[in-house]
Amino acid sequence: MNISSRSFFYFTHAVTDLVILVVSFFAAIYISDDFQLHHIALYDLGFLLFLLCGWHFTARSNRLYEDKVRENQMRELFKTLNTILWQIMLAILFIFVIKEKEYSRTFVFTYGILLGFLIPLSKITLKRVYILLYRNGYLRKRALVIGGGENGQAFCKYLRENKYYGYELVRFIHGELQLSNDDTQGYAGRTLMVGDRPLPDINEIDEVFITESPDGHFNTREIASVLSSHAVRLRIIPSMFNMSSSGMYSFSMLGGFPLLSVRNEPLEDVYNRAAKRAFDVFFSLFVLVFICSWLFPIIAIAIKLNSPGPIFYRQERWGKRNRPFLCYKFRSMYVKAPNISTEGKFQQATKEDPRITKVGKFLRKSSLDEFPQFLNVLSGEMSVVGPRPHASLMNIESTHYVKNYLVRHQAKPGITGWAQVNGLRGESADPNLLKARIQHDIWYIEHWSFLLDLKIIFLTFWRMVIGDKQAY
Repeated sequence: MNISSRSFFYFTHAVTDLVILVVSFFAAIYISDDFQLHHIALYDLGFLLFLLCGWHFTARSNRLYEDKVRENQMRELFKTLNTILWQIMLAILFIFVIKEKEYSRTFVFTYGILLGFLIPLSKITLKRVYILLYRNGYLRKRALVIGGGENGQAFCKYLRENKYYGYELVRFIHGELQLSNDDTQGYAGRTLMVGDRPLPDINEIDEVFITESPDGHFNTREIASVLSSHAVRLRIIPSMFNMSSSGMYSFSMLGGFPLLSVRNEPLEDVYNRAAKRAFDVFFSLFVLVFICSWLFPIIAIAIKLNSPGPIFYRQERWGKRNRPFLCYKFRSMYVKAPNISTEGKFQQATKEDPRITKVGKFLRKSSLDEFPQFLNVLSGEMSVVGPRPHASLMNIESTHYVKNYLVRHQAKPGITGWAQVNGLRGESADPNLLKARIQHDIWYIEHWSFLLDLKIIFLTFWRMVIGDKQAY
């Protein structure tokens, strides 16, 4: 099974899901109408189109049809059920908002039950079908893997465990390789030697995978030159593939030059950036109009009554690509409170910090001091969700003892983030705590999805309700 047929494997999953959605939709209408033939109107087709579009976006956010190395069937089923749940919620939302026609509860219940049963069943069945075809000799490719070390062993293990890809691992060569001395006919006339023996007949192999090894057991370029003269498909797995913490990469072409990105960044996709930006604008406008319009005057009066000074506090912080910007907050400290210690280092807020006012303590505990940053979101300097921005001096200090610290600035900073909802907020004087926060920030950048943003927003408000011990 080649790369295109692997894509076909996931393509069949996507097409099967869409067919099940259409069949389940009309079956739910039929059953909800007491098994009477229903006259399908343009309104019903619009409803179906809305559900299909919703499935596309939620499945894309869940990466339901992506070829992921460490994916297992239980995790795939979990993501499938999560997408089905969103589909049911979208159906309820459509019925609730658009009231031109009544759809009964039986319709929603039936539609959800059919999806919850048929789609997981289809995914299990499709995998079994592909494995059955493979065992019977269909879609099967005889593969030879060349290359030692952890990379080669891990790749061989992956081929053995994922039978539906259709590869039969004929041999794994992990010893030292070299070319024969006969160079009268160039590379095409030379033979690959494994030790003192020639490589078996390459014509019996469909695909050869060369996994580069950093220890330099062989010359990849020479081996590829010899193999490229045979009727065999050649693929190279670069040794740098394990540089990514997520194990996910992106490949693109710039003219005729191949580009391999060592870190997967979903937000580099213009579609994802546009979707995130649109959500940021609408969500910020909603909060500013319906919450901040009455909350800001109350907080402003409380700050003024508690201590003299301005209502808002502006601090230079670093945004995407390390660009500085002024971050807005409600002032929670006394005006003359220093933010630099006597040693010249940035002084983070600590528990029972004497610099914090009484009103400021409440604002920081409830996270209300961050609400003015929705103005930063509207101006495009921040996002609702992203790595929390740190003060410029803290950034400079942290780069000296935290590896990959600046990677977090590959995305717009956020009002809340993945690290914060996992308990990594507040003071981070301990380098281990700061490293853990950076790891969470990088994980967010590499695994971004729209549904992940919604999850973080929900957990943020939930922590505001129940209280956060790290908020001070």
